[in-house]
Formats: sequence, C-alpha cells, structure tokens
Amino acid sequence: MAGLGKTTLAEKVYNDSSIIFNFQIRLWCTVSQEFDMKSLLIQILCSNGKQSSMDEELKKLNEHELLQKLYQRLKMKRYLVVFDDVWDIKVWNELRISLPDDKKRSRILFTSRFSNVASQVQYGGEPHNLRPLSEKESFELLHKKVFGKEDCPQALHGLGMEIAKKCMGLPLALIVVAGALATTEHDILVWEEFAESLTSTMVSGAGQCKKSLELSYEHLPYHLKECLLYFAAFREDEKIGAKNLMRLWIAEGFVEKIEGERSEDIAEEYLMDLIGRNLVMVSENRSIGGVKTCYIHDLIFEFCKGEAKEKKFLQVLQGYDELSNFNEPPNLPRLSICSSGEDFIKSKLFCPHLDTLLLCNATPGYEFDLLNISFLFGIYKHLKVLNLDINLRLEELPTEVESLLCLRYLALTGRTMKFIPPSIAKLSHLETFCVYSGGLVSLPDSIWNMKKLRQKMEVKVGKDR
Repeated sequence: MAGLGKTTLAEKVYNDSSIIFNFQIRLWCTVSQEFDMKSLLIQILCSNGKQSSMDEELKKLNEHELLQKLYQRLKMKRYLVVFDDVWDIKVWNELRISLPDDKKRSRILFTSRFSNVASQVQYGGEPHNLRPLSEKESFELLHKKVFGKEDCPQALHGLGMEIAKKCMGLPLALIVVAGALATTEHDILVWEEFAESLTSTMVSGAGQCKKSLELSYEHLPYHLKECLLYFAAFREDEKIGAKNLMRLWIAEGFVEKIEGERSEDIAEEYLMDLIGRNLVMVSENRSIGGVKTCYIHDLIFEFCKGEAKEKKFLQVLQGYDELSNFNEPPNLPRLSICSSGEDFIKSKLFCPHLDTLLLCNATPGYEFDLLNISFLFGIYKHLKVLNLDINLRLEELPTEVESLLCLRYLALTGRTMKFIPPSIAKLSHLETFCVYSGGLVSLPDSIWNMKKLRQKMEVKVGKDR
C-alpha cells in the first residue's frame, strides 16, 4: 500500500556509495498514475543532472528518437535505472527496447503498489514486499521524528506508544503524526487530547493514512493550511521551485505582512514549518543554503486536491472532458489546468470571476499561438495571479495583458520572446514578473520605475536567472 516506504528504500539504494561506485550511469524517473511517454523519456534522460543543457533539445525529438537516444546513452555501460511508482506494466513494455542487455551486470529497479505489475516483469528475482512496521519499530520511528536524539519524557512514553500503535505500522502515517506532535507542547494533557483525537478518527485499511493526514491538517495554523492546499495546483510528483512557490504564496495573500520583515523571509519560514511537520519534502537544497526544490507525497497530494475542491479553495482540471464539462462553482477563486494546447483552446473555458489561473502544458514541445488564447485577457479581468507555464509563440508581450489591472503575479514562457513593452507599467499592482525565455529579452526603462516590482522582477533565460 501507499506510504510503506517503497520510494524511500529505492532512494537509499540509488544514493548508496557502493551503488554510485559500481554503476557508470544511474537514471531515475517517477512514472505515476497518469504519464506521458515523451515526458517520461525526457525525465529519464535528464535525471543525471544534465537537464539545463539538454531539456530544450530533447523536447524537439519524437518518442522514437528519444528511445534511440536512451539506448545509445546506455549501450555498453553498466547502468542502474529506477522506475518509481509504476501503475501499469505498459511502461515497461514500451521502454524495455531502449534498455540494452550487454552482460554488464546492469540493474533495473521498480517500485509499485501493485503485485500484478511486479509479476508481469519477466526478468530478475522475486519482488521485495515491504511489511508494516512492528509496534516497537513504530514507536522508535515516532520517537526519532519527534525528539531526535533526545529521550522521550517518561510521562509521555505510554501515550507515545498508544499513538504509534494507532498508525498501524504505516511509516508515512507515523511521520505525518510525528510532524504534528513535534510542534505541540510536550505536555501530558496535550498528548492525551491528541491521542484521543487520533483514536476517534483512525481506521484500519485504505483510509488509515487519510485520517492521520486529516488530523495533522486540522492541527495546522490557518495560514499553513492555505499554503499546503496550494500544492494541489501543481502536478503529481512535480519538483516545485521553492522561490516561485513562495512568490505565489505572497501574491495570493497567504503570507502575513509584518513591519520590518521581508515577505520572502516570512514565506520561507512557512515552507520550513511545513517541512518540519513532514508534510512537504525537500527534493534539492541550494548550494548557498535553503531549499531549491520541494514536493509532497502522492497521498498528501490526493488529500490536498480533494480538500481544496471540497472547500472551494482551488480546483484542478485535466484533459478535454474535465475542461468542457466544467461549470464554475460560485466563489471559486483559483483554477489549475494541465492540458494539451488543443484541448485548452477548444474548450474556451469561461470563468470570469477567477482570481488565480495556473495553466501548464501537458504536451512537451507544443507551442501555443497567442491568437488562440487571446480570449484569456478578455474574460479573466479580475485575475491577481496568472501563471502561463506554456510555450507561447510570441516575440513581444501582448498588449492585451495591460487590461488585467489587478495582477500581482505574472509568469510567461516564450522561447522566442524578445521585448517587454513600456506599457507594462500600467499594471500598477504587479509585484512579481517572471519571463522564461530562450534568449535575451529587452526591458523598458518604465519597468525600473515600478516601485513594487523592481525588487522582485526577474527574467529567466534558459535555466539561469
């Protein structure tokens, strides 16, 4: 089942010093329930740290060419390739032709929730089935996550054992519960109340971890609840840039304004708090300190997506069917869309009251023609956040953007973009402006006169900022 530690164990193997020493190439990809084969191949080819120089070139290739490129990369090498979170044997059947067997003692490692997936792989040994932790192991993990190297106070020992037992040996549930306990007062009455809450809500079976997530979520302060639910706006298993995430939180108004303190520093405290509660995980740290990218476990992602929709905080749409059948609920402030360009354009989605629109392209390499999405600027007049994570085919920022007078955050991707017009200064509320371009972009003098923007504005060219 989910949360037993399959990915954690695979990561320990992948990063073990003896593995690094013995294999010439190590590649990793996270497959997940919904996957695009071309995106998956690009992910594998870029997983060895060469993404910045290769990503754009790889997007120009088709699936067959990417399979050939992967085959040539691995040919006559001793390699380890990890396929994490496999839901369907189809992935293996399509990719195995690109994994040469040159008798070099290469290895392929799968993680999956499904035993039938493992049984259909015709190579290698028997699957390694992870078991739930014993009561003793459960308490040891809880203790380590709450107290670190310190001893658990004797008065809390029995309650800790009771809480650990209620997690029924599921590591993810234990870690999430420990994250909540670590931020509460180490007082017997507080722990008794927590144990009673856990006892009354915890059930065995599939809903076990969901109940522990609900409990941890309810123990969050209000501002952190919003920040956590916002992760539902991204794709499952996506490695999210911490700086961009915090800028979005600020633009959304989640971050408290405190005189004498930078909003970015407060937002970073929020992120570190969620990491400390084991609800958000660090994917990569910055060389100068701090978090570079982060992500959430897929169970936490599903929880956030469901909770965000139920509370009318944010809704996620994928594919043409969901787009075409969507009727905007009253007072829905945020919408996250991941679809192909054709599906999005064809749907002509009409949601005039939105505050936030986050749009990502599900088809790598597809270019959106600005004329086909110009309806965005005519309909969504109240937007405060507009994140177009799509490859726009344009050289100059469209003048239609000027009509979005409420914008605080604007992010655009256009590899051919060259000019930002002076009229951008009309967006008087704009605080963050990100341009992701494949070359140099000319900035007008007026942009430096925008008081709110000048400290935060950045242009991203390729992978460098």
